[in-house]
Amino acid sequence: MFGQIDMEDAIAGTVFALSAAVTAGIATITVLGHALSGSLWTIGGSGTGAGTELTLAFALSLLSLLTAYATNRMDSAGKDMEIDTDLKALAKGQATVESYVMIGTIVLVLGTGLNILGLRETIQSEPAIGIVSLAVQAAGYYVISYLG
Repeated sequence: MFGQIDMEDAIAGTVFALSAAVTAGIATITVLGHALSGSLWTIGGSGTGAGTELTLAFALSLLSLLTAYATNRMDSAGKDMEIDTDLKALAKGQATVESYVMIGTIVLVLGTGLNILGLRETIQSEPAIGIVSLAVQAAGYYVISYLG
């Protein structure tokens, strides 16, 4: 529900945080014999071994974000909530901090999950960077789950 953290948000948030920790390289988690860092699908690199790996952790992160967004679109009166996303305010730096944290989270999830410009390796190369990445993503998840 819009404006509160409910049970669905708490469960999805736990899954998101664990998946983000694996993607950031600061945790290794295996569930039922399957590592969250394991590849589900590889794009490109036919026969060369190179390519973009889509991992279970990335899939769970996206699923958690979509769950948070989908379950928080209604307020207590059952009305669909709309969030003001004024691009001009965002570009001028006049938007709320929550807006920038949410954007940072989406960029980090997609950038590390798809390894855009080597972002995954960069974040995984230093534990301190991984911890900062995890903190931004966790904060962003709760902004998305609270505000929808």
